[in-house]
Amino acid sequence: MNTYLLAWNPNRWKWVELSDEADQTAAGKIVTGRWSCGNTKKIQKGDRVFLIRLGVEPKGIMGSGWVSEPPKLTTHWNEEKATAGEQNLSIICEWERIINPEKDSPLPLSQLQQGNLGQVHWTPQSSGVLIPTQIANELEHIWAKHIGASSLGSVFVDDEITAFEGEERIALIRHRKREQKLRDAKLNQARAKYQGRLICEVARCGFDFEKIYGTLGKDFAHVHHLKPIADRVSPSETSLDDLAIVCANCHAMIHRGGKCRTLNELIP
Repeated sequence: MNTYLLAWNPNRWKWVELSDEADQTAAGKIVTGRWSCGNTKKIQKGDRVFLIRLGVEPKGIMGSGWVSEPPKLTTHWNEEKATAGEQNLSIICEWERIINPEKDSPLPLSQLQQGNLGQVHWTPQSSGVLIPTQIANELEHIWAKHIGASSLGSVFVDDEITAFEGEERIALIRHRKREQKLRDAKLNQARAKYQGRLICEVARCGFDFEKIYGTLGKDFAHVHHLKPIADRVSPSETSLDDLAIVCANCHAMIHRGGKCRTLNELIP
């Protein structure tokens, strides 16, 4: 599986459905759409794609997904060229997350141009740029943190899950397809169980951010994966029973030293 960079310039094409499609992905739904891939013909079904907004501020990564159909010639995305009978290579994407820059901030271009990430040319003239595997792994990590912090409220994915490389990265990406919807469902399940509160489910803890911090702590919690991706030999489904609501302290202690301790053994 390879990772490719797709580009969108609002000055060149108006994305009429952007707001609605961003809202759908925020609700955990997958949005399917066709996107130009420049002259790149090597993209395959199952490849990872990131979408960067260029041309106008704010610039940066605003979407992620997978390829569901490989490149083929279709009617050109530019209306004038389409009228003239021109075509362009395009792919079908399944978008897991789209950020509406009018409401939420993309992952900033300035951040992408720093450190190892700076090895990639993030302002291409067209889509279909191959992102090296090592850079793609790092991008996965910071993208997960970005959408977790700015777009999904105060519920966080396990950091240890976002750092895998190589073949394990495939399990991570396939898993994340349902992750956003699962987290929302887990929150609702916990609220129903605890009379509207989010209480740490570690035995002998029971920490409640709202009880301690008032309004500031309302709806704040971490969602912990009881079955680490590293223990799975292939991509697999995750159910609500595989997740737990935990406080930040317990979450850190669960994984301290690279381990994944059980909720019952953590606090003596």
